[in-house]
Amino acid sequence: MEHLPTTPAVQPLPGWPTVPAAPVTGDVQLYSEQSGTVVYVPGPEGRMVAVLREHLPTAPAIYQPRDLTPQPLIDPRAQRIAAGGVLAGGVGFGASQLLIGAGQVVSAFAGLGSVVMWAAIAVVASRLAPARTAVHVTNTARWFGRTTTHIR
Repeated sequence: MEHLPTTPAVQPLPGWPTVPAAPVTGDVQLYSEQSGTVVYVPGPEGRMVAVLREHLPTAPAIYQPRDLTPQPLIDPRAQRIAAGGVLAGGVGFGASQLLIGAGQVVSAFAGLGSVVMWAAIAVVASRLAPARTAVHVTNTARWFGRTTTHIR
């Protein structure tokens, strides 16, 4: 009698069913009672498992090739949100500078109005004052701080 070489024990993959230690019990389905064609496919531990042909996939699964192009370091949506915040800050700073300039213009107009008002007061005062062509002032000082002033 010829002895076949012993094969090492095959470890099942994680999640695959293992062979039970006790004999399997249950209902037996006869060939004449089968609803379809039985096909044997490789199963766990290299054993062939009987599967109905209608339970097999009709075509092998074709996977799309993965896109291996490098992705951006920061999410584009996050970049747009950050850019919007920077833009809002810039617009706010520009508006504040515009309002500061407008305040200075208003202040300048207020100062100009004040100058115009004093000029108008000076013109009106010069028109209302009596016209004197020559004024003669005589100031006489005496002993013990007595002075006399005469205007002609």
